Amino acid sequence: MREDVIAINSQIIDTIKFIVSTVSPLIAGYIGVKYGLKQIKTQKSLDFYERQIREFYSPMLGCQKEIRARSEVRLKINNAASTTWKDKFKENSDRDDKDFHPYERILEYNNSQLENELIPLYKKMLSIFSNNFWLAQPETRKWYPELCEFVEIWQRSISESIPGEVIEEIGHSEKKLYDFYEDLENQLNILIKRIS
Repeated sequence: MREDVIAINSQIIDTIKFIVSTVSPLIAGYIGVKYGLKQIKTQKSLDFYERQIREFYSPMLGCQKEIRARSEVRLKINNAASTTWKDKFKENSDRDDKDFHPYERILEYNNSQLENELIPLYKKMLSIFSNNFWLAQPETRKWYPELCEFVEIWQRSISESIPGEVIEEIGHSEKKLYDFYEDLENQLNILIKRIS
């Protein structure tokens, strides 16, 4: 009887060894595949975030920062010109065209810069948005119509196909885009944190 128990125990142990040796690789394989698939999914997410940064958010912010920097320089020059103009002619109302010409050139330069440099940067932003809309976060996509309107009104203004009074009535102002710029900055920071 004792030999029968030992034989049964031996068979049970052999069966367990067989099951463990057969099932262990399957379990290990399953865990490996599951981990591998998770790694692939994680890598695909990281690749997408990097693409969002590289092809959408970074170029958009680059354009916006350039526009802002140039606009700030323009404002600084305008303020200084206004001050020097007032100082120059405060006591002497006699002014000569040659005195006025450099100040007039500031305005001409500003208008030329707006038309030839700044508006094209806004158009570039719109093009980036149009071509890479799918890379924008849902919170950012809602700004597309606002940017389209802003660029369209500037284009009409430059081509003199819209009166200034209509532009005023519409309330055309870059201030409408400030929240959009903030969103771009926030989304970029979030994406950078995700890939770090």
